[in-house]
Amino acid sequence: MHESILRLKCKNTEAVAKSLQPDIKNDADSQTTIRTDKNFVVINIRSEKLSHLKAIVNSYLSIVAALNEVEEIK
Repeated sequence: MHESILRLKCKNTEAVAKSLQPDIKNDADSQTTIRTDKNFVVINIRSEKLSHLKAIVNSYLSIVAALNEVEEIK
């Protein structure tokens, strides 16, 4: 099993974590957990398939980047 842990700095960690929850799709091939840690959102992704892991990581990075941009506009 492949694993990636993303520790992303965010201004409003609770809002970001809550926004990411609907995108979690745990199944037999992959598992994702999201938690907050001070100024960071920590995303732990485990997947049997490396290509799935890469796609999940890219998806979360894009979403968090968009959420951070929206936060900066406010």
